[in-house]
Amino acid sequence: MNPTPKTLQIFLPEGTPAGIQVAELTTRIIQAVSVPKTRLQDFIERDKEVNHVGTYFLFGEKDDSTKPVTYIGQTEDLRQRLKQHDANKEFWTTAVILISRTHSFTQAHIRWLEWYSIKKTLEANRYRLENGNGGSEPHVTEAIRADLDEIFDTGKLLLESLGYPIFEPLVKRKESGEIQEAELWYCKGPNADAVGMPSEKGFVVLKGSKFRKVFTASAAETTFAKRRERELAEGVFEDLGDYLELKEDVAYGSPSMAAAAVLARHANGWLSWVDASGRTLDGAKRKV
Repeated sequence: MNPTPKTLQIFLPEGTPAGIQVAELTTRIIQAVSVPKTRLQDFIERDKEVNHVGTYFLFGEKDDSTKPVTYIGQTEDLRQRLKQHDANKEFWTTAVILISRTHSFTQAHIRWLEWYSIKKTLEANRYRLENGNGGSEPHVTEAIRADLDEIFDTGKLLLESLGYPIFEPLVKRKESGEIQEAELWYCKGPNADAVGMPSEKGFVVLKGSKFRKVFTASAAETTFAKRRERELAEGVFEDLGDYLELKEDVAYGSPSMAAAAVLARHANGWLSWVDASGRTLDGAKRKV
């Protein structure tokens, strides 16, 4: 089913996109409020009389992770909970909270949304999740359950619109496991044989690709070699002797970064990645 057109509204209460942002679809009651950690006090001071109930997401980076990092929670007092996380969780730079602008969320709503958000984040495997597996599905009444799918879908769209595609896998696959996209690219070299595809933010190398294990001398101290160390620590690869096999889809910032990781040397990805006919990525995408 093709997505239908939607109208997204983003309100900037501080007059700048670098501050607090309030995103909503004009036909839905759900709001996603993005709060930079540096503006947390301003958020706490706003609408003090309202005790917001909601599900929240903390986003940031960690030195030991090649993926962006998130923590998912729910609370009946968002201001107090975010103040606690400001003191005891260092990694996050932005919080995004999902609330009802009609204040209709109950504890049942937010507990289920927290559980389902954790479940879908783990399935997408695009972010590193700081909390556990979310436990078992919370019980909700039939009436509440009827609303929750639409609430989640709206929240998913709002999070993506704010720059956090947390529930979206890097690569969409059919139930058979086949890639939905027809456009695949190949990169080969000594002890290296990889398959990948361009993405909206760079290039994705697909699960099962073979990476050269040992970097050349000139590439041994590069950023992509250091990233390999973190990926090995995270269990991204299976060591098969002469080469490493990718155990999951992995995103890189550019075709060249992806090619350098696969070939374990400096590489021009626009020339290293070719299609099934041997045409380079450069020839297909740049020379039209």
